Amino acid sequence: MFWSIIAANKRKTVILVVSMGIFLLLMGYFIGMAVAGPAHRLAGLGGITIALIIWVVMLMVSFWGSDRLFLGMSNAREVDRGSWPQLFNVVEEMKIASSLKKMPRIYIVDDPAPNAFAVGKSENNCAICVTAGLLATCSRDELQGVVAHEIGHILNRDILYLTVAATMLGSILIISDVFLRSRWYTPSVRFGSRSRSRSAGRLGAVVLLAAFLLAILGPVLARILYFSISRKREYLADATSARLTRYPEGLASALEKIGAATARLSSAPSSIAPFYTVNPYKQHLSSSPFATHPPLDERIRILRAMSMGAGYLDYMKAYVEVTRRRVALVQPSELLDAERVEIRGSSEDAGTTRISQAAVRKRTGDMIRALNDFAFITCPCGMKIKVPPEYSAGTIACPRCSRQHAIPRADSGDLGLILSQRSLFSETQHFSQETTTKKVRGASQVVSKIPGQWQEITCGTCGKSFELSPAFKASQRRCAHCGALIFIETPHLTSS
Repeated sequence: MFWSIIAANKRKTVILVVSMGIFLLLMGYFIGMAVAGPAHRLAGLGGITIALIIWVVMLMVSFWGSDRLFLGMSNAREVDRGSWPQLFNVVEEMKIASSLKKMPRIYIVDDPAPNAFAVGKSENNCAICVTAGLLATCSRDELQGVVAHEIGHILNRDILYLTVAATMLGSILIISDVFLRSRWYTPSVRFGSRSRSRSAGRLGAVVLLAAFLLAILGPVLARILYFSISRKREYLADATSARLTRYPEGLASALEKIGAATARLSSAPSSIAPFYTVNPYKQHLSSSPFATHPPLDERIRILRAMSMGAGYLDYMKAYVEVTRRRVALVQPSELLDAERVEIRGSSEDAGTTRISQAAVRKRTGDMIRALNDFAFITCPCGMKIKVPPEYSAGTIACPRCSRQHAIPRADSGDLGLILSQRSLFSETQHFSQETTTKKVRGASQVVSKIPGQWQEITCGTCGKSFELSPAFKASQRRCAHCGALIFIETPHLTSS
């Protein structure tokens, strides 16, 4: 744990709140004088009072309601373990690896663009939110890397800083926007600074100019400060992810997929863009002062340069090697006792293949439909029927074979089967956990196929599992992992 980083974050938070507060008071003073005119002695005090009220209200919101506000702005919904067991397992693994005090709440946004973010100002009250697109796109190792990245933000107290900074920036934007709009739409404000006295008129012009400069340049300078500090925190969260997962390639591959995605995150307001793993507005492609994240290609190259280990020291060496910067992200004294962390291998099967973009889009659509209470029915003929919640009839006919099906009531258990591990992280979708009775024919394995269901079969030679779809009709199949031949016995079906 980077204790100096946590302490520095606390100091920066206090400095930020105080400096933003002073800036707000200055804006309030000059805008108040510009609105009422220099002749009104209490105009500046009135402006300061209004700015102070906005500051206090926004500060209270940032400490007590920002989590719900950000999750609500993103249209996120909380999910339970029964619906998303594999996602919960990944988060729980990273919670244990990081020694996080409390299990984060888990939210999902039904958006096809892959991304994630975390909220929460402490380890006891935090949440991780992922999109349906991320679950459909990423393998288990990649999802683990993204979750560990977000937990890194929580551990390093980055969420607290970003929350306070975002609300302070919002206060400045509110005051600036109200003043600039009032200059155009309120005649009394437009001419309020005029005076019969020439000296008073000059003073009014100076005050008006200062108010305009603060209203125009203030938000720009505040954004640059806010974004520049948030960029450094992304490097530290990447280092924490590599350390927790012991597999830097997982996060690197996930970042690559997120950056290459064509879908745009429609549910992400620009004000919370710094909270995401990758900026949803594609600002990661540049190194401008307004970029909320470091260049994505640079982050990926740093992670893939960690060839000797997955520890913090290995990340710092890769950071210097890739960026050619000599400015340390952390104090060198914190790395003296850093333990050696070996890189583990991939947890995916050797025979795992990458799925096509069409399959990703289809899978994402199924996840979003499941989140919105669609019923999923698999007909024995192999047709998968997706019934919207507005469908009021109790039965539905299969469009392929005309077989009638009762429409089940969706619950968390059914959703958990639809969105099980193999529907998230492998080539096929998994709809049943039924196992089969195994026989042995000489040196080969024989299994009986269950009609009309997706079926999980475990290879008797290597122990790896694969699935058969309801439409599978061949009499044998080879295990993709070890090549063992497995015979499939299909019982004779009689029409009902």
